[in-house]
Amino acid sequence: MNQTAAVIYDLTNCDREPIHIPGMIQPHGVLLVLQEPELTILQVSNNIEIFFGLPPDLLLNQTLEKLLGSYQTDSLKQVLTSHSDLQTINPFKLSIQSTNKSNSFNGLFHRSESFLILELETSLSQELLGFLDLYHLTRTSARSVQNTTSFQDLCQVIVHEIRKLTGLDRVMLYKFDPEGHGTILAEEKQEKLAPFLGLRYPKTDVPQQARQLYLESWVRLITDINYEPVEIIPATNPITHQPTDLSQSVLRSVSPLHVEYLQNMEVAASMSISIIKDKQLWGLIACHHYSPKFISYEIRSACEFLGQVMSLQLPYVENQEHQDYRIALKTIHNQLVEQMLRSLSFVDGLFDNHPNLLNLINAQGAAVWNSGDCRTIGITPQPDEIQMIVQWLAESSDRDIFQTHCLSSLLPEAETLKDFASGLLAVLVSPQHYILWFRPEVIQTVNWAGNPQKPISHDENGNVRLSPRKSFDLWKETVQLQSLPWLSCEVDAAVELQQAVVKSVLYQAAELAKLNQALQRSEAQEREKAAQLTIALQQLQQTQTLLIHGEKMSSLGQLVAGIAHEINNPVNFIYGNLDHAKHYAEGLLNILALYQTEVIEPNATIQKAIDEVDLEFLKEDLPKLLKSMQVGSERIKSLVTSLRNFSRLDEAEMKAVDIHEGIDSTLLILGHRLKPRSDHPGIHLVKQYGELPLVNCYASQLNQVFMNLLANAIDELETRDRARSLADIIANPSTIHISTAIISRSPSSPNLENFGFDQSSPVDTLVIRIKDNGSGIPEELQPRLFEPFFTTKPIGQGTGIGLAISYQITVEKHKGTLQCVSQPGQGTEFVIEIPLYPFAHKLPSDSETSS
Repeated sequence: MNQTAAVIYDLTNCDREPIHIPGMIQPHGVLLVLQEPELTILQVSNNIEIFFGLPPDLLLNQTLEKLLGSYQTDSLKQVLTSHSDLQTINPFKLSIQSTNKSNSFNGLFHRSESFLILELETSLSQELLGFLDLYHLTRTSARSVQNTTSFQDLCQVIVHEIRKLTGLDRVMLYKFDPEGHGTILAEEKQEKLAPFLGLRYPKTDVPQQARQLYLESWVRLITDINYEPVEIIPATNPITHQPTDLSQSVLRSVSPLHVEYLQNMEVAASMSISIIKDKQLWGLIACHHYSPKFISYEIRSACEFLGQVMSLQLPYVENQEHQDYRIALKTIHNQLVEQMLRSLSFVDGLFDNHPNLLNLINAQGAAVWNSGDCRTIGITPQPDEIQMIVQWLAESSDRDIFQTHCLSSLLPEAETLKDFASGLLAVLVSPQHYILWFRPEVIQTVNWAGNPQKPISHDENGNVRLSPRKSFDLWKETVQLQSLPWLSCEVDAAVELQQAVVKSVLYQAAELAKLNQALQRSEAQEREKAAQLTIALQQLQQTQTLLIHGEKMSSLGQLVAGIAHEINNPVNFIYGNLDHAKHYAEGLLNILALYQTEVIEPNATIQKAIDEVDLEFLKEDLPKLLKSMQVGSERIKSLVTSLRNFSRLDEAEMKAVDIHEGIDSTLLILGHRLKPRSDHPGIHLVKQYGELPLVNCYASQLNQVFMNLLANAIDELETRDRARSLADIIANPSTIHISTAIISRSPSSPNLENFGFDQSSPVDTLVIRIKDNGSGIPEELQPRLFEPFFTTKPIGQGTGIGLAISYQITVEKHKGTLQCVSQPGQGTEFVIEIPLYPFAHKLPSDSETSS
């Protein structure tokens, strides 16, 4: 076997060692495997005769009463029945009779698979440390940890307090880096001992399966490295015929590799305490003693508590370390967002002003990749090299955020880019849209505790085996092809910028684009209307500049409500005076009729005037004219009401509303596009409304979805009809079909997970279908329909944002789904599904309508 193969075998062999099923324990205690509920002894450690004078054969297949007696066994059964969490009963105080006397033991319980594990340790705490003394000592230590204000202070205080509690010779805080290597950040020791502070240990010193066990058990104690392991009898569980899993055992025997490792360090006893952050092993508190030492369960519990206190304190203190930098990044972020909102595109906002994209994060260069277009700032790779990196990201990473300070270790082709891109931080805005930051190589010197490459040795049969390092003297290594690592606050800033681009900039762009289109249509269609409406449109144009300061979805609602208000005042005046005008006209006509009755023959002058005004026609037509004016005024008032319902300014937050009212208001606004014209027979509308409750939703935003989908359907039908003959249109009229219903969905559906619904019962879901009988959408285009800036319309006729915004409103705001079902020649159907909140209100049923 060549050297390279030997090294590979060596490392993978270490990671595969089954340390959780050693089949042996340390000799300072006794282990029993029990079957509940009778507490039958299935396995026992072979040292039980040393402790209690009972050989294993006399205990196997007997109940625990054989060892503890009936009183203690019955008490234990009651406790086990009433406590599902066994940690709450540990340590269970037991008095066990040996050959000559009764001894006190701590009984430590846990469950492994379906079996109960009992471990017995000699109880010394009553002699050494009382409960109140331990409580006060622990409280004082915990208060010292919680009062720390800096990260380094926290690290130093925790090792000081652990050493004070345990009396161990050396206590170190050991932190893992992203590659898995560990560095000593703080140390408390006897003065005569050589310092380990600042030394780095390779990730192979703590194999992967050992790291997993540290996550399962907070504290691990080895009282004497030179102990003789005690076997468990029988070696396999008689029920499972497999070795018993001792992952959570406090007595579990130590890996021979780890024993040899500690012996090489001249350590006689050790203890470790896990530091866990975000469910990941952040580091260890590693404790060494240079003579055998037993630490009682009570002291170990106090140390475990301090480890948990530090784990809780750690995120806060780490965040405080870079608080000033975080504030500076937040300020720059806010400025960039404001610049993006004022610019035609978010890219211009990130590059054309100060601060710019490069100022947000401490990097040498930055770039925005936009579907083949690349814009850079600072010192960056060439565009074709950036394209290579982007393609690799798209193929190898399914995350929206990617970071590394050693790109060449993941992408070997990037080694030639070390002066520009040894470090990479990238965020995905949308498919083929990336924002990237680059950092150059920084050559560093790392101080290792001995040569990090594990030497290889051979056993008596010549087989390759792991051989721990025998020297831990300072060993320096020059590290290349790495940049400075990205700080967590810098990664957070990148994520926040991504969210701002996706949610804020795209959303504002959609609002402005739709507003401009609405204004253009209004100017063309309403040019001949009343002077008050013209003034209202001018005011509407002025408010356009205030949109960037408004709330996203409320902006359009405020504008629509403004139009409704401006129209409402003159219409109310006209409508209110029509009754007076009708009354006056009726009075004049009555007087005129009296005159005609009394004056038999009008003179020539009067007769001429009668002929000029066509008095008989005027008498007949004037009431009709007033009636038509009244009908028109009522129509305008209905339109104003629909505009107000559509805007729903009082419903910016989630509240219960009538969904049908929102759809009908949207249809009324779009009604002029559905009606017949001289050159077009109009679009047929079919409504099938189901019985719906009041639905809790963001009403104004949901109305925006209705407007987008209905306007798109009308656009498609109008485009298709322009290419058809009038006879074809009459024979096969363009139709939009709208239906609503309530259906039941499984709470395990992807869009309902983590939404707080009872997982045992189905969830009522609102379904809204909007279908047209147009030309349909090709299958290859359908996966991209909801991408920002993608449109199936000709250039200049669509922004490509409406469906993307509708998708965000439905999925992100309402935890629902928005799907497109379409086949060429068969039309297109959009299906909206929104889960109902449990406190929805009941509405009267709606009958099926057709218009």
